[in-house]
Amino acid sequence: MTVAAMSALSLAHGAHANDAASYPAKPITIVYPYASGSASDTLTRQIAEVIAKALGQPVVVDPKPGAGGSTAVEFVTRAPADGYTLVLSASGTMAINPHIYNLRYRPVDDLASITILTEIPFTVVTNTSFPARNLKEFIAYAKANPGKVSFANTGTGTQVHLTQVMFMKAAGITANIVPYRGGMPATTDLLGGHVDAMMDNAAAQVANVQAGKVRGLFVTTQVRSPSLPNVPTAEEAGLLGFVTSGWFGLAAPKGTPQAIIDKLNAAIVKGMAQSELRKKMLDAGWIPVASSPAEATTRAHADLARFGAMTQKIGLKKD
Repeated sequence: MTVAAMSALSLAHGAHANDAASYPAKPITIVYPYASGSASDTLTRQIAEVIAKALGQPVVVDPKPGAGGSTAVEFVTRAPADGYTLVLSASGTMAINPHIYNLRYRPVDDLASITILTEIPFTVVTNTSFPARNLKEFIAYAKANPGKVSFANTGTGTQVHLTQVMFMKAAGITANIVPYRGGMPATTDLLGGHVDAMMDNAAAQVANVQAGKVRGLFVTTQVRSPSLPNVPTAEEAGLLGFVTSGWFGLAAPKGTPQAIIDKLNAAIVKGMAQSELRKKMLDAGWIPVASSPAEATTRAHADLARFGAMTQKIGLKKD
């Protein structure tokens, strides 16, 4: 290496170090990939408050819904790699969308993972007039009435949809899958009795289950959700081996200095260790994680491979 090249490299390292030392010097934006008002919107705003408190700068949440979250993720992959534009990452946008959309970027390679914030349990809920009152009865009813149970999800190709198909295969049933554009319209039709059942992330259905507006049949995690203590796991309800979950995380554009990634991670880990925030998250149906950047990166790559195999197995084609 020439003296000039070594000097340039030294200057670059020095610039990154100075950037990290003074970071943040202005407000930070977290781009939110979905429509406002959902449970994950609340989660994002809670994390924004954690970062703002720890780092002393405002953190703004900017919703950019579209294409199953891909619109927001692509926007952030093209943003300056300076730590001021972040995105709520998810198993759906990072590991599933590349297999069902013709993307102009590769999320796991074009983003730098900061952390996995939470695990996402999934659940099947039914309207209260549906005759099956538990998983065993649901399976028996679906088998006795093949293809007649109207079974909603939050959108074709979402992790909710993939989990729904996995569940039906594991249970040996067929149903009339009804895809919606988001959880809110699907839930509205479920509450109105227009569909029989729905697969959803558990956090989105906590309030409805607790209020008795819907009936929770099971959750997909290894253990029961603290916010839904009366809803059994799929294994407890008799569907052995059916354990799966998703996740939400936080990421930055590729090339963001590692010192800035580490600074953000430390702020989040410290904030999420606070008992008050953990309780809020658990009560809302989330399972707090706060992983390291390396752990988040490993999980994203592993899930990219896992969901790729799954989409091929069920025959999903790219749009």
